Amino acid sequence: MTPAEPGAAPRGSLRLRVLLWLGVVLLAFFGATVAALEWSLGSSLSRTRAEVLEAQLIALMAAAEPDDAGGLTLPTPPDRRMAMPASGLYGEIRDAGGQVLWRSPSAVDLPEEDPTGAGRPGVRQQRDLPDGAAGRTERRVTVNWEFDDGQSRALTFIVSQSLEPYRAQQRGFRVGLVSWFTGLTLATLVVLSLVLRHVLRPLGRIEREIAEIERGRRQALSGAQPAELAGVARNLNALLARERGRQQRYRDSLANLAHSLKTPLAAMQATLSGRSDPALRRELSEGIARMDRIIGYQLKRAEAFTGGAVGTRALPVAPVVEDLLESLAKVYREREVEVRRDIAPDAVFHGEEGDLQELLGNLLDNAWKYGHRRVEVAARLHTTGPDQCRLELRVEDDGGGLDPARADAARARGMRLDESLPGQGIGLAVVSDIVEGYGGQMEIGRSTLGGARVSVSLPAPR
Repeated sequence: MTPAEPGAAPRGSLRLRVLLWLGVVLLAFFGATVAALEWSLGSSLSRTRAEVLEAQLIALMAAAEPDDAGGLTLPTPPDRRMAMPASGLYGEIRDAGGQVLWRSPSAVDLPEEDPTGAGRPGVRQQRDLPDGAAGRTERRVTVNWEFDDGQSRALTFIVSQSLEPYRAQQRGFRVGLVSWFTGLTLATLVVLSLVLRHVLRPLGRIEREIAEIERGRRQALSGAQPAELAGVARNLNALLARERGRQQRYRDSLANLAHSLKTPLAAMQATLSGRSDPALRRELSEGIARMDRIIGYQLKRAEAFTGGAVGTRALPVAPVVEDLLESLAKVYREREVEVRRDIAPDAVFHGEEGDLQELLGNLLDNAWKYGHRRVEVAARLHTTGPDQCRLELRVEDDGGGLDPARADAARARGMRLDESLPGQGIGLAVVSDIVEGYGGQMEIGRSTLGGARVSVSLPAPR
């Protein structure tokens, strides 16, 4: 299985995302519903106020009686609230000039309005006034009142009412709606969370089964999947089967190659045993033994099927470097290469010796192959924490160099950026695999010598 990229940002919970979006939708829907219901209530209350004030206005006109001064008076207000101060219901009668002919006792605390003339007879007028904390609504009508002496005078009847009862009713309605819809929203989200938990349970099961596959405890996903996930599970199982087949063919091919090489190597070893030149026999025997160790190491890696892991064995870097440099000097004996070593005495590698030989061997071989006359190799141990260190390896050459922009291409298996020299193009790919297996980093850049610089950082527990 391919591991997730370490720098990838987390995507978040699918269930939480659904709940958040549903919560937003429910809030918008319920908010619009509350606004619509409140508008409907406001319209209904406005009509109710108009009807109530119209009834009070008619009652006020019916209760009015002429007085001796040629005006009108109300011996008894049509509604007893008009007789109670600050009761919220008020009544007035005015003449054509706006002078007050009668005012209800309840209006004793109301501010005096500027006199206004009479309106058109028979036309109702209604308006809201900002008096008090809640304000009040007023309804008036002008009539031509005919007295006993036959004279007719324009009189204005005014009834007003405090808006506080209506405002309180609206507030109560709004609070009730918000409370009920908030509770309904929360209950819906809780129920949906439980439903999603049940619905998404197969995804959790697939996640656990994939984790078991990665640990080697399972070979494939189970077939008991919902219809929506059956195709995914089937395709993933097919992918796993193809991957296992490919890995098996890789291991078989490597094992066959190793087996094929062991026989001629053994024959060469037997042939050398009869030679009389001790120096030549010793040199070739060392090369054959080294090839045999490499074959054994590659077989071990193929059988393990995984990359390296940080071990507990501490291997000094200097002896491995010297052994590799000695071998490369023999391989490239026609080249006069000056090697500068900067190996710290405490530079140690924690892991398999074969991994360190593969890593440094490929880097040094590239430096020798693509460099001209100078190669530098360095190894240092840097402390990064109380119990943590990192082994820093660096190999440089004075060759043509490698463009850092093409570093990713150089790490690809089989990719050769220089076709003029022999090779299979897997050196840096092998190094990259080993470094990633140990949880390290590899950086390719420009050397101060003019060629390529490859830096490797590996964890080295203290």
